[in-house]
This record gives sequence, structure tokens and C-alpha cells, in this order.
Amino acid sequence: MGTAGPLALARERLEQSDTPFFMLNADVICEYNFDRLLRFHLDQGGEGTICVTQVDDPSKYGVVVASEENPNRIDRFVEKPQEWVGDRINAGMYIFNPSILKRIPKKPTSIERDIFPKMAAERCLFMHLLPGYWMDVGQPRDYLRGMVLHLEYLAEQDEGKEQDSVLKR
Repeated sequence: MGTAGPLALARERLEQSDTPFFMLNADVICEYNFDRLLRFHLDQGGEGTICVTQVDDPSKYGVVVASEENPNRIDRFVEKPQEWVGDRINAGMYIFNPSILKRIPKKPTSIERDIFPKMAAERCLFMHLLPGYWMDVGQPRDYLRGMVLHLEYLAEQDEGKEQDSVLKR
């Protein structure tokens, strides 16, 4: 069904509310701050928000290019650019208003290739830069590296809590 088709299958359930909903790629590890993402999405007033992350070498990915008028609004996507167009890539975390479901047919559909470019052209798709670490963990070796990143993040969080505890004494 592609990356968008399953949303069409869940249309009836997702349209029961006007509340935005999250969609996540299962092969990504990062710090998930859903409250911050929801607030950002609501503040932008768009139909969808894509989380993006910065990478050193964007030529291996599709780059998300911001609008000149609004750095949070997505202007377009450039697949594996050979010339510099930016360093932000799709991080595989999204939040959508239920209205996106009207765009998705009940057939195999790619949200990245079939839906997002149309939304960007209609100026209703925004990007939110993820803080901290991010990694695609779809391959076993990358999964192990991702676990190391996550454990380092958790250790930093624990260290911060210990310092706060000492300061409060």
C-alpha cells in the first residue's frame, strides 16, 4: 500500500475527530517530543508538518527545501541533490490534520512522492527541525549504532537530573 495507502485504510477511524494525528516511520530512532511537535504544527496552521534533521552529506537523501518567505514552510523537495540546496532531510515523523486523508486514494500511494509535493505546492506543508540525535536504524549495523546513540542520550538525561537534584539541596 506504500507509505500513504494505510492511512486511506484507516480513514474512517482517523476522520472521527478533528484532532491532528501522528505518523511515524518504524525504522527511525531519535528524541520524540510529541507535545512540542503538536504545538508547532498548530501554530503553523498547515495541513501537515514533517520533522526534519540536519545531515553532513545531504547528497544521499532527499532534501527538504524551505520557502524563502517562511523558513518553516516547505517549498519543495530535491532528491539526492548533486549541488547544494540545503542540509535538512525528512526524519520520518509527521503530524497531519485529518483533512490530508482526502488526498490519499485507497491504492498503493507514496506519501513522500505523491502527496507531499502537492501539499508543498499548495503551501500547506511545514517542517520542524528535530533537536538532538536522529538515525535511520533500518539495517542491523545501523540499529546497533542507533542504540548507542539512544543510550548516550539517556545517560545525558540522567546526568542532568542528578545535577538538578544536587542544585536543589
